[in-house]
Amino acid sequence: MTTTQPLTTGTDTIAWFSGDQRWTQLTFVEDDPLHFDLDAWADVLDRTASTAICISAGGYIAFYPTSIPLHYRSRHLGDRDLLGEIVDLARSRGMVVMARIDPHAVHRDVRDAHPEWIARTEDGALQEHWAHPGTFVTDAFGDYNWEFTTEVAREVTSDYDIDAVFANRWQGHGPGYTETAQRLFRAASGLALPTSRDAVDGESWRAYRGWRRERLSDLVAHWDAAVQDVKPEVRFIPNLGSFAAGELRDDVARLHVPFFLVDHQARNEGETQWAAGRDAKRTRSIHPDKPVGLITSVGPESHGYRWKDSVNAGQETVGWIVDGFVHGAFPWFTKFAARIHDTRWIPAVERAFTLHREIGAIWQQSRPVAEVCVWDVDNAFADARTRRAASGMYQALVELRTPFEFVGPRGLHRLGLPETRVVVLPEIDEIDERSAAALRAFVEGGGELVVTGAGPLIDGGTPLVTELTGAPLTARSAGVVRNNYVQRASDGALAAGLDGADRIIGGTRLARFAPTTEAVVHWRFVPDHPDLPMEEVYPRGEAVDPAVFRASLATSDDGGTVQAGAGTVQVIAFNLAELYHETLLGDHLTLLGNTIEAALGGSSLVRIDGPGLLDAAVWTDGAAFMLAFANLTDPLAMRGQQRAVTELTGIRVQIDAARLAEATGRPVVPAELMAEVVLDDRRTPAPVAVADGTIIVELPTVRELGMVRLSF
Repeated sequence: MTTTQPLTTGTDTIAWFSGDQRWTQLTFVEDDPLHFDLDAWADVLDRTASTAICISAGGYIAFYPTSIPLHYRSRHLGDRDLLGEIVDLARSRGMVVMARIDPHAVHRDVRDAHPEWIARTEDGALQEHWAHPGTFVTDAFGDYNWEFTTEVAREVTSDYDIDAVFANRWQGHGPGYTETAQRLFRAASGLALPTSRDAVDGESWRAYRGWRRERLSDLVAHWDAAVQDVKPEVRFIPNLGSFAAGELRDDVARLHVPFFLVDHQARNEGETQWAAGRDAKRTRSIHPDKPVGLITSVGPESHGYRWKDSVNAGQETVGWIVDGFVHGAFPWFTKFAARIHDTRWIPAVERAFTLHREIGAIWQQSRPVAEVCVWDVDNAFADARTRRAASGMYQALVELRTPFEFVGPRGLHRLGLPETRVVVLPEIDEIDERSAAALRAFVEGGGELVVTGAGPLIDGGTPLVTELTGAPLTARSAGVVRNNYVQRASDGALAAGLDGADRIIGGTRLARFAPTTEAVVHWRFVPDHPDLPMEEVYPRGEAVDPAVFRASLATSDDGGTVQAGAGTVQVIAFNLAELYHETLLGDHLTLLGNTIEAALGGSSLVRIDGPGLLDAAVWTDGAAFMLAFANLTDPLAMRGQQRAVTELTGIRVQIDAARLAEATGRPVVPAELMAEVVLDDRRTPAPVAVADGTIIVELPTVRELGMVRLSF
């Protein structure tokens, strides 16, 4: 196996971390000391070839002989030290060890001794745990986390041979409403903590979100410094949820978080299999220099039920993990409770981890390469329409087999990369002035912008499309428009694959622009008309208003002219992305694909031909170029549990040699090219053909994972 260098983060080198990592997490339950089988778990570690383990230590329940007052020990612990047993087992195998603490709840004796540590409801009552009456939810912002949890972390670090401390459910469950939280928030904002009576987009909730981020960022820095004060080589790792990087200030993330963990353990109701890779990309878009791990549960997470003693279908677990690491997230599985009632998850994790071993070390030294970027928003605060549009655009690009990365206000760096050619804005409502300026500079430098819907307003004011092209936004539908269509314009462009159709479905939320005469209009809105009575279902006029158009940049504010070679703005002036999430209309997919292909000038870096639903990513380490994809082909890829994988044959990868040279900064000499393919758990040389500037690699049968590695 290829070895990798230790991680460097902030000002430190983390000797125990390399990107070629595969993590086991075991979360104990209170009666596990009665049943824990060390030999069985040793077998799991061996079969999965895990390189690291995260094991329950303390917080809500201690699984070691703690000496901290009020730190509740498992009543079944007796003379055992479950933490110590696992630490010794892992160290005997040369594994990295992380101790898990969970500070989100406490027992009644802690409530009685320190009621100020307990979160309160809006009416001031102590907050009893929603799932386990008799225990109580802690306040994330006060002394329980800052003092008591810090003491637990320091004790575990002092007493055990560990590499890191991991905190789960440490961010709190709402404002808390304690005197401490009220005092700190008022001092920072001048406001009272927001309640359910306040508008979610009002001043108090906006101020709370900013203050919460600051307070929790300071807490992470405090905990990291506390464990390093005991042992300088130990680090604190916060669990940050499914949109990890957005939770912390950039300076804290840079200096105090060696790597991010995305806690998206399995598909929720209605989610697609590509959601695993999406969250990895989101995190990397903000902190591209930080490794990312995906936490995967062996059990189901759907419908809001927590069947923690059950397991997912094995193929579902394999597919979820593979899609995560194709997009750069090292694998981490979690099992609740040490007793193994159902062994079917073990071969699934073993399979997925074996697949990762083929590419994990390669990914550590690589960076993603994508010609297309999608503008992303903070999913935690986006409204439902924006989230639907984001999902619809993601689904469409996966189906179009367009490798892409995210870009956003906290991750603008990709706009300056030489390979970035197109940025897509899927019905984003608002962007800030700094982002708008960056997008203008991107288009001025030759980049192409694709906007669906009305496009965002700049800090709530001028529409971005108007700012860039001069085309006024004359109207936008206030509600849902029924029975809308778009009519092909005379130039016939962007109509490939729509032969025989002069009119296709439009949108349910429309934007009316008045572009300049220089703009090229491809499709126009058919006037809206009733859908009942049937005799009234016809338009009362001709298609006039532009629905899909391409416009050049307008003259800049300083009176200068736009430089030659600047890109353009392509607008699909209705909610195509949101509708695609809801309806999966094939015509909308075709229209979007044609628009992106036009933005790319008809020539893209990679093309994947053949059957199936593939979630692809492109990477380079400077010396080689890698196209990897997860095979999602299955009737249950869109919803449910994938029970089997559909094997694919006839996959052909085509790589544009000129684009490849631009993206990697290396000349492409056809006679010197070498290719190998990774097909599931085997790596083998592959023949390379070059025709008319296109590099062609044929893949044999593919199951869960395919990769082409092209060496120069």
